[in-house]
Parts: sequence; structure tokens; C-alpha cells
Amino acid sequence: MKLMNESRNVFGGLDVWKQSEWILALLSFISGCFAISVVPFIRKDFGERYLGWLNLFFGYTIVANFMFFGSLFAGLAGAFLHVGVGGMPLMELFWLAFIALSIYHRRVIARRNKAGEKWHSMYLGTSILPLPFSRETVYKFAEPGLVILAGWLLSGISSLPGWWLMIAGSALFINNHIIYHNQRQAILDIRDAEIEARNISKAFAGRPANETGGLVVAESNVDLIRQDAGLQEAFGHLSPELKAVLDSKGAKTAPESVR
Repeated sequence: MKLMNESRNVFGGLDVWKQSEWILALLSFISGCFAISVVPFIRKDFGERYLGWLNLFFGYTIVANFMFFGSLFAGLAGAFLHVGVGGMPLMELFWLAFIALSIYHRRVIARRNKAGEKWHSMYLGTSILPLPFSRETVYKFAEPGLVILAGWLLSGISSLPGWWLMIAGSALFINNHIIYHNQRQAILDIRDAEIEARNISKAFAGRPANETGGLVVAESNVDLIRQDAGLQEAFGHLSPELKAVLDSKGAKTAPESVR
């Protein structure tokens, strides 16, 4: 574990998304506020934190604001552009159904907690759509695609609900992909850390990538550590096996007079 942590300090943080995690976090938050308004209609068995009251509050607020600005836009479009934008009664019904279903799912969560059943709090929920695809395909593509399609079909009859479903379906697509991206990143971090911990000595010794699981340290970087007193002091806290490798590299490349 110690060597694993050391190697993560040396090789970690190279992923561009790790340098800009706030972008993914912001995108996940915004898309989640929209996506949360449709998942109660198409899934069940949610995790407590995924369908938490705070997430639902943002969802309620987003839908309410959409209805308000939608009605305002409908009035302006009718007055100045002579374009009809309808569907407010259906949109209000959709909003009330969203609230009712979310409360139902929260009661299911409460009963599960009361029964002492352990359940992952960030579980996305089980899709109730009878689709012949893997779960990942359903979450990433099938669900968002069907919601967008339903919105597109509905927009010809009732504008506001149709637009909302298309927006929410797009947000669901983005949010689900971010969730799966973060899962894979976490797994890859664990695998990389294991590779680094197991092969870091070989990498500093200059062994080829096929012997180190793809972990490579440039010769110039090893020389830099050997020649820089400050870096030597920092690496002095590393494990004995890595220190031995660096010392041996220094002995091999040191001038004859120093030897």
C-alpha cells in the first residue's frame, strides 16, 4: 500500500479530466437537474442518494421554472410572432405526476431502510422498459433515445411537454455517460496504481514497456532525480527497493572520478 501511494504521487494526475474535474461536476449537476425529472417514470429501486430530496428539489424547481418561462414565451410568441405554443395543462400534469412518482419512490426507499435492507445509495435505478439490450446500453442510449423520441412526437401535438422531454432526454444521455465515465476512471485508477506499485522499480531501471505493464520512466527523468539534491531528498522517503534502483542507476552513470 505504501509503494502504491508513492507511485500514485509520481504518476498520478495526468488525465486531462482530472485537471478539470469541476467541468464534469458542473455538467453532471446541470444535466442531473433535468434528468431527475424523467427517471421516476422509467426506473424503479433507486438508491437513497441518487433520488435524494435535494436532487428532487432541484428537479421540481427546474420543471416549475420551465413551465413559467414556457408560458411567458408562449404569450410573447403569440403576441409578436403569431406562433402558437401550447401544452401548458399537459405540462402541469406532467409536473404533478413527477412529484407523485418521486414521493412513491422515496416511500419505497424508506420502507427498504426500515427493513434494514442494504442498498447502494447511488444506484441509478432499474429500468422498467422491456428492452433487449444490456443494462449499460439501455442507460447510455436506449432510455435517452426513447425519451427524446417521445418528446419529438409529442411536440407536434403539445409543444411544451415535447420540448421538455427532448431536453430531459438529452440531459439523461449526458448524465448517464458521465456516471459511467467516472466509474471507469475509478477502476482504471485502481488498476494503474496496482501496475505502478508492482512495476515502478522495473520502470526506473529502464525495462521495456512489455515488461512493466506499459509503465515507462524516461532516462532523462531518472538522471534528473539523481543529479538534483532536492529531488534526491524527496525521493529519500521512498521505499527501499526504489531507492536501491535509483542508487544503482546513479552508480552506473556517475563519472569515473566520482566512483
